[in-house]
Amino acid sequence: MPVRNGMVTGTTGSTAIEGGVEILKAGGSAADAALATALTQVCMAAGSWVSYAGIMTMVYFDASTGTTYNLNAGYNTVAAETDPLNMPGVDLAKLINNLTATDTYTPSGRTALVPGFMAGIEAAHERFGKLPRTKIFEPAIRCAEQGFEWSRGLTAQYAYRKDVLGRLPETKAVYTKPDGSAYQPGETFKQPALAGTLRQVAEQGADYMYKGPWAKKLIAALQRDGGRMTLDDLANYRVIWAQPLHTAYHGFDIYVHGLPASGGVDLIEAMNLAEVSQLSKLGRYSQSPEAMFTLAQIAKPALMFSYSKPETFEPLGLDRALEARVTKQSAAKIWELMRAGKMPMVPAMAKMPVHSDAIIAIDRWGNIATVCHSINAVSWGASGINVEGVSIPDSASFQRDDIAKIKPGSRLPDPSNPGLIVRNGKPFMGFSSIGAGLHLRTLGALVNVIDFGMTPQQAINEPSLGMFVLGAPGETTPPLAIGAKDFSPAFIERVGELGQKLVENDSLRGYWLGIQVDQKTGELHGGAIRELAVGGRAVGY
Repeated sequence: MPVRNGMVTGTTGSTAIEGGVEILKAGGSAADAALATALTQVCMAAGSWVSYAGIMTMVYFDASTGTTYNLNAGYNTVAAETDPLNMPGVDLAKLINNLTATDTYTPSGRTALVPGFMAGIEAAHERFGKLPRTKIFEPAIRCAEQGFEWSRGLTAQYAYRKDVLGRLPETKAVYTKPDGSAYQPGETFKQPALAGTLRQVAEQGADYMYKGPWAKKLIAALQRDGGRMTLDDLANYRVIWAQPLHTAYHGFDIYVHGLPASGGVDLIEAMNLAEVSQLSKLGRYSQSPEAMFTLAQIAKPALMFSYSKPETFEPLGLDRALEARVTKQSAAKIWELMRAGKMPMVPAMAKMPVHSDAIIAIDRWGNIATVCHSINAVSWGASGINVEGVSIPDSASFQRDDIAKIKPGSRLPDPSNPGLIVRNGKPFMGFSSIGAGLHLRTLGALVNVIDFGMTPQQAINEPSLGMFVLGAPGETTPPLAIGAKDFSPAFIERVGELGQKLVENDSLRGYWLGIQVDQKTGELHGGAIRELAVGGRAVGY
């Protein structure tokens, strides 16, 4: 049966996604549905890979005006944290690539950042919501009060973090049964403390977490463990309504998460390179080794600009400023250097979030919300701090170098890249992505949809792409991770002969989803990430 009235798709939380659709049916906007879904996803994750003390970004299409908006509710750094390189933490690149590092270190309140998630929820609802705030909190409160079935995935994550989650009595009480034993798959997991916190935010607004009782409890908990965050850090937090970044590609207008974030810059730059390199003429990356090789190379500037030293770019004549990287002129210069064999990490040619959730919602009026929210840490983080049912991630521990580059107390750039595609002034598709390899996965999916006419689900079903493996021994050009058994040995060998080594590693995948609007019939086509096997789906009515 054709779907035209509305649709929600998300990476995880089937119940959360269904709750978002119920919000649409009740007369809610795309923003209402996406926010309700995000709130419930955190509950269903038990705060493990997403948190109410995490971050949120949104790109929103307002059908009544044809205007695209960008909300940045990323982390702020702590104003008093003036020596971030010496805070406890790990080397993220080594950790992700399974080399020598672990994320074991002395728990510290210094590793928490000023969260943006709940401020983002409120700001998005105030601008684009149609239903009362209490209404969009109802599914999450119900989830926390009535509970949900503890999964095998959460069992494995708990086993990984058992010592961390048992470090503090208030945290242990959340994640163990009254007799102190761990929850088992199939058992009902309830979060009464979280339900109380969510009810207070629903009634009082985000100030409860930024200026009220919860804020005071958070600061006390962090400072007990040496944290430097203060009530002023929380009270002074503001979301940023940024200008979305834009590029034109083969007759389509692409709008993505804007400055000061980096993820949108990375994607716009890559799409400009896809255009100047005429990538689409090489065929689909899943079938053409030449296309796979070229796709990998045009994704590398994002890696190079993040990890190479500034002096690397001086002899190349490249401007590494974010504003400069999104221009067509910059892409042409980079492609010229690539073809000449002068680009670092790129053979001569003939950032990263650890876990997140993504959501797309379209309502009956044609508004589209694309959202990404994240803790940017691994399985609750390694500090084990929980305040009134809200897990506090250790996101600073992974980003010490990035924190050191900016003014204390300012917005930390994030790599998320939710976005919208518009054709002839009308919405064509909303998209978002998560995972270590989100950049390449998004790039490949957009090319497949725009240039090869795929639906979102067809693009998702294509062989998976991941991230580049940094620091691999003996490698001057970083290998690219791909899904295990997604490509034939002959294909992998041929791409290697061209100069790009491919390595099978499912843990470094990127995950992408989208909802496409048929501009002739108005029918909605959604795509869900089936291989995650944690309840992601597309639901419409």
